[in-house]
Amino acid sequence: MAERRRVFQVAEKIREIIASELMRTADPRFSMVTVTSVMASPDMRQAKVYWIVTGGKDRIAEVTEAFTGAAGMFRRALGAGLGIRFVPQLKFFYDDTIDTSDEVARLLAKVRAQSS
Repeated sequence: MAERRRVFQVAEKIREIIASELMRTADPRFSMVTVTSVMASPDMRQAKVYWIVTGGKDRIAEVTEAFTGAAGMFRRALGAGLGIRFVPQLKFFYDDTIDTSDEVARLLAKVRAQSS
């Protein structure tokens, strides 16, 4: 149980560090990007970073490319801020949870309208 708590704490610290680095970076592609969550592997050697952005599908591709190019910068910041033996490899994923919930709400509204 303590191991899972430690993994969760490290994942939260990763999220905080990446979010603060996003605010400091000069890359305009990172404007309006929010890190929603981080999932670290049990050995803390890999971390999946989930993010959202406003602006549509074009922005998603643009920010994905920006994250891929800036992964080294984020790892350096993590190395300085985490204080653990190994800095995790980062993989960045668009968090489509909000899009999915909007689609479900739209479908439910459509079903309600048809049944009335």
